[in-house]
Amino acid sequence: MEHGKKKKMRTVIFDILILLCGAVLAVEIFLYTGTQHWMLLPLAAVVLCMALTLAGLVSSFRSGDIEKTECFEGEGPRQLILLNEQGKPVKAWSLEGKTSLIIGKSGKNQELDVDLLDCEYSSFVDFQHAALNFCMDQWYIEDLESHNGVKIKKVEDGECYRVLHRPCRVMAGDILYIANTTLLLT
Repeated sequence: MEHGKKKKMRTVIFDILILLCGAVLAVEIFLYTGTQHWMLLPLAAVVLCMALTLAGLVSSFRSGDIEKTECFEGEGPRQLILLNEQGKPVKAWSLEGKTSLIIGKSGKNQELDVDLLDCEYSSFVDFQHAALNFCMDQWYIEDLESHNGVKIKKVEDGECYRVLHRPCRVMAGDILYIANTTLLLT
């Protein structure tokens, strides 16, 4: 979240600097145009650029883009929700305060953070199927060499990817497929 604030603040500062430089340049050109009428064209270009920059800055504040970005950028998922065949929530696990969760099905002497033993397709889920890890302000899913794999449907492009050989970054809205079991990150 802090990174998003800094990025937006830099953008606003650069827009203001562009406006100030444009104003200085416009005044200089205006003062010089008294004898050179061909300089009215560059003056018009500078004023047009300033107007567009100002309009973009004003519309960002009016539409709330700056506030929205500060509130939501960098915020990852807070909950993992088990979905049934119809896409309805069945069970949920909080990610708040966690740095790692093991997803699988429990055995005799094995406890898991996300136990899928009661799921319809639990026979396809390994005892330690996947890990959900928090690192550097991001969540990542990792396949723990499971038999039936891990897939992720990314919210940003709607595409489904198989998680292979390395962790994959996840965000709120992504859907995880642990074998045939569906989990939604919110």
